[in-house]
Amino acid sequence: MNDGPIDSTVTENTPANDPAERSLLGEIDDRQLILRAQDGETEAFGQLVDRYQGRLFRTAYMILADRQDSEDVVQETLILAWKRLHLLENPAAFRGWVSQICSRRATDMVRRRARRQTDAHDPEDLQLESNGMADGSRRSRVDPAHTTEVNAQLHALAQILATLDSELRVCWVLREIEELSYRDIAQTLSLTEPTVRGRIARARTQIIQRMEEWR
Repeated sequence: MNDGPIDSTVTENTPANDPAERSLLGEIDDRQLILRAQDGETEAFGQLVDRYQGRLFRTAYMILADRQDSEDVVQETLILAWKRLHLLENPAAFRGWVSQICSRRATDMVRRRARRQTDAHDPEDLQLESNGMADGSRRSRVDPAHTTEVNAQLHALAQILATLDSELRVCWVLREIEELSYRDIAQTLSLTEPTVRGRIARARTQIIQRMEEWR
C-alpha cells in the first residue's frame, strides 16, 4: 500500500466514485473497510476516518485540554494509522489499536509540556468539535432536550478534568474513555500497575467530589 502522507479527509484517488458503490461501502462493517483500506482503497479508509475521528478527538481533548493540540494529535494519529495499517493483523483490533496510537501521541505531548495552561481550556470545544469531526453530514436525529443534558454533563466533566493533575487525568482517560487495561496503561506510560491503579482511584475520587459540587 502507499506509505505517503494522506489527508484525514481522504478524498483523492478514490476507487468508489459511483454513488451506489459509496452507499454500499458506507453500510459495511469495520472489518471489511479495514481489509479494503489495507489493499490501498482510500475511500475505505475515509469511512474509517469518519467513524473514529470524533472519538479520537474526545480522547485527545480530555488529555490535552486544548483544541488545536487535539486536532494535531488526531491528524498525526490518522496519518500514522494509514501508514501502518498493513501491519495490523487482526481487523477486529483496529479500534483499540488506533486509540492507543492517539493516546500515546497525546501523552507524549503532555510529557513535553513543563506546565499546563488550564485557562486555555474551553469545555464547549469538546462537544462542538467532536460533533463536527465525527460526521459533517450526520444523518441521525438527536433529541434537543437530551442533547442539552449531555452537553451540560460534558461541559462539567471537561471543566473538572481540566482541574486534575495531568498525571491523574491521563490515567483516568485511558481507563474510562479508551477502556485500556491497567497493564496496557502502565506500558503506555512506563509506570507500574499499582501506580496506575492509585492514580485512577485518586482521579475518580476527585471527579466524584467535584461532580457533586457541580450538581
